[in-house]
Amino acid sequence: MKSLLLLLSLSIIPGLITTGICQPPIDELVHSLDQLYRSNDSYTEMSMHIVTQHWERTLTMKAWSHGIDKTFIRILSPAREAGMASLRIGAEMWNYLPNTNSTVRIPPSMMAGSWMGSDITNNDIVREITYAEDYTYSYTTDTTLTGDQSDGVVYIELFPKSSTAVVWSSIVFAVRIIDTIPLWEEYYDSHGDLIKTVTYSNVQEMDGRAIPTLMQVIPADKEGQSTTITWSLAEFNRGLDIDIFSLSNLQSCE
Repeated sequence: MKSLLLLLSLSIIPGLITTGICQPPIDELVHSLDQLYRSNDSYTEMSMHIVTQHWERTLTMKAWSHGIDKTFIRILSPAREAGMASLRIGAEMWNYLPNTNSTVRIPPSMMAGSWMGSDITNNDIVREITYAEDYTYSYTTDTTLTGDQSDGVVYIELFPKSSTAVVWSSIVFAVRIIDTIPLWEEYYDSHGDLIKTVTYSNVQEMDGRAIPTLMQVIPADKEGQSTTITWSLAEFNRGLDIDIFSLSNLQSCE
C-alpha cells in the first residue's frame, strides 16, 4: 500500500483532445498519480472492510510511513487481531503476532500472498515501484479498455518495463483533469484479461490536502469479493521519530 500525499494540481495547456478538454502533459499527470498517497512522512488512521464469499470483517488500524521505503502498520481491532503489526524497510517485511509474541520475517515466496486475508498483498505494502520510473505510458482513446469515455476525464495505459517485477502486463487509469484525482484503475494480464479493479471516491480535505478517502479493490476472478479502505485521518510531513520503523517498536504492542 502507498503512503498518503496530495494529488498535485496541474495546469491545463493546449494538447490533444479526446473528450472536449485538453489533455495535460502526461509526465506531470503520471507524477501526480505517484504522489497520490505519498509524502516525506505521514500518519494515518483507517479501516479495512474485507468481504469474501464466506465471511466478512472490518479491521481498524494506524499507519506510519517515511518516504517510499518505510511503512509501519498497527491493527487496533477487532480484539482477535489487536496488536498485530507489519513493518517494512525497503523490500523486507516482518509481521508481529502478539498471541505468540513472535516476529515473522516474510520470505520472498510469500510476498504475493494476501495481507490479513484482504485483496491487498504483502507486495503491495512493500512496493517501491513508481509509475513514472518503472512503466512506459501514453494516453489512450481505446474504448474497449476505457468503456464510454467521459468529458473532463483522461485515460492512460501503462506498461511495466522489463525490469519491473509485477504480475500484470498493463494498467489503465481514468483520471479527472480538473484536479488529477484518479477515478479508477484496471489491471490486466498478458492475455488481456482483467485481474482487478481499484476505484477511488469520497474526496475530502485532510491536513490541507484533497485526497480520495475511500479506495475499493475488486478482484476479477472472485465473485462478490472486495477490500475497501477508508481513511478517517491523515497527517503529512509532521516529522516522525525514525525509531517507529524498528523491530523493537514492532514488538511493543503500543
